[in-house]
Amino acid sequence: MAINKIVAQFKRELWENRISFLWAPVIFAILLFGASCWLMLNHDIAANIELARQGENAVPLLSSIYQVVSCALFLLVFAVVIAVYAHGTLFSDRKSREILFWRSMPVSEATNVLVKLAMVCVVVPLIIFVVTLAGAILFALLLGAMNSDFEKLWDALKALSLSVDLLGRCFIVALLVSPIIVWNLFCSALARRSPVIISVAVPLAVWVVDASAQKYLAINLFFKDALAAYLHLIKATIKRINVDSGTSVADMDLFTNVDPRVTSVALLISVLLIIATIWLRNNRYEI
Repeated sequence: MAINKIVAQFKRELWENRISFLWAPVIFAILLFGASCWLMLNHDIAANIELARQGENAVPLLSSIYQVVSCALFLLVFAVVIAVYAHGTLFSDRKSREILFWRSMPVSEATNVLVKLAMVCVVVPLIIFVVTLAGAILFALLLGAMNSDFEKLWDALKALSLSVDLLGRCFIVALLVSPIIVWNLFCSALARRSPVIISVAVPLAVWVVDASAQKYLAINLFFKDALAAYLHLIKATIKRINVDSGTSVADMDLFTNVDPRVTSVALLISVLLIIATIWLRNNRYEI
């Protein structure tokens, strides 16, 4: 019964945000595939980037390039989608007073908040994987048709395994930015006017106060240092999972040289913000 309620929550989120989470990826994937076909058919891109000299590796390499570029572009698109979703999802229903209806349903606010977090950290990477894989399959068929060679087509299809590896990298990116997403959800549940202003202005103000205290009073509030350490963790991890590294996600040791204090503080703050967000949804849901 509980599983059915959770599934219903995910369906609700997808339905309410179907333009952002469903239609936009599909339309973008169609445009990306169309642009790729146009380049391949009209500009002989294989020759332009000197892939012809790769011989039998040219087709799998082109298929891999398509998957990597597609995944990277979808991450950029969903960065905007996620920012809008996280800032508005716990604010818009309070503003429209729809929350009064949803509170009458037999679903706890804890489940509601955690499902919204899972939409960003789990569902979005899966959507990116599905649209990337679908586009890559069509692109592999295009490469096979252009070469009129079944063996070339099979080589292109075998390269689709890269999409699974890219899915793992998307999950890692989602995990890295989850504290930021949790902060945005908290601001969405807290704000009475603009969640974006709170989510940007509060950290900026604390950073300025901490920097001024360190410079003029020799007092360290640790916010500036903690934020710098967290951003360094994101930068170092993304560099490590870069597809150019040639190492699959399964073979990566992501915990080497990672400061456990940074991850522990980020995890603790995330948990506290989730608890605070649930409390706000239960006790301060009217604007």
